[in-house]
Amino acid sequence: MKIAIIGGGASGMVTAYLLDKQGHHVTIFEKKPILGGHIRTLNKNIKPNQSDCEQILEGGVLEFPLNFHNFLKLMQELEVELEPVHIGSGLFLPDGHHILSSVMIQKNFTGIQHLIASLRLNTLYAGAAGLWLKTHFTPTQQLQNQPISKFLTRQCIRNDWLKLLMMYSYSMAFELIDNFPAEMGILTLRDYIFVNWVRVKRGVYSYIEKILERFRGEIFLNVEIVEIFRQANDVRIALSDGVKYLFDKVVFATPPDQVIKLLSDPNNEEIKRFSGWQKNQVKTIIHTDTSMYARHGIKEPAEFDFFKTNKGWGYNAYLNRLCGVSSSLQYSLAFNLDNLIAQNKILHIQEHHTPLYTVESFRYRNEIIMTNGENNTYHAGAYLGDGLHEGAITSAIRVAQLIG
Repeated sequence: MKIAIIGGGASGMVTAYLLDKQGHHVTIFEKKPILGGHIRTLNKNIKPNQSDCEQILEGGVLEFPLNFHNFLKLMQELEVELEPVHIGSGLFLPDGHHILSSVMIQKNFTGIQHLIASLRLNTLYAGAAGLWLKTHFTPTQQLQNQPISKFLTRQCIRNDWLKLLMMYSYSMAFELIDNFPAEMGILTLRDYIFVNWVRVKRGVYSYIEKILERFRGEIFLNVEIVEIFRQANDVRIALSDGVKYLFDKVVFATPPDQVIKLLSDPNNEEIKRFSGWQKNQVKTIIHTDTSMYARHGIKEPAEFDFFKTNKGWGYNAYLNRLCGVSSSLQYSLAFNLDNLIAQNKILHIQEHHTPLYTVESFRYRNEIIMTNGENNTYHAGAYLGDGLHEGAITSAIRVAQLIG
């Protein structure tokens, strides 16, 4: 069959790869001039837009837990090299107080300072482990249509830390996390909080390159779709330059807020399922500024570092270990820490368009999964799974299985 894929991010590229492998003629339409979606690897699919830099650094997706089983299986199939990475974390408060993970404590403190830092950490981890046990046997039905704030009710540093992990995972502002759907959020915390992690050698985008080496279909970049019209036996797609295409099926691998905007003929059920989704527009910064750590006496940053400023919570991810960089310069990826980063230390500023996860938008998510394929229309994306990279890969596998 002739199949159109709308979107060249992770879910779109993996769907295209799998359908191409199954013998279908696949065409990818991507509105940006590059592929990869949320995958933004400096000096792979993007170039630095603020200062010169020759390192391969991540500006989007960073690392992967070992229980991303479908992702790991795909990497093995594509012959992509993975490497273990030891993840550390720290919480830094405006008054100078901080809580550090064991990895970070070992790298920065000795003696009595080491002991005090460890006691703080153990208290935090004990609370997190308690929540992990409490939620591990909670039936999924009890999580549906509930905000995560229902399960993180107390105002305490443990709950803030868990919300910060959500902020990091989904690139959403901290103040929006309370209304995050518990059905997705609790499962994420439950499954990924106490696991080991790996990184992709030579950059996350290298696995997209491996797909491109094998892909036999067509790819259109920098195109604007003005019409997607579906009939009983075909799908018609028109571009802004007037060119029209005819397909048997269409796969939407876009953020969910784009589906209704792209469909020329959405039915009432599709409008119900997708109209609640909104855009989450965020910015990340690749930089070399370490001054935010100096005031806390920290010499070596970690991969999950959270800072509270007068503009709220943000995170800083130390890229040297995550990207396998050997350099005297300390490279980082920051979110919502603009006021802590000197302008002359910025290498790249990256805009991201991701789903805004709310209880309201998530209400009909399972219906989208159950009705996938109706009206010659399929949907792929991380939002149909765990909201992370594993969800993107799993949704692509599901679409390929449905089409056959």
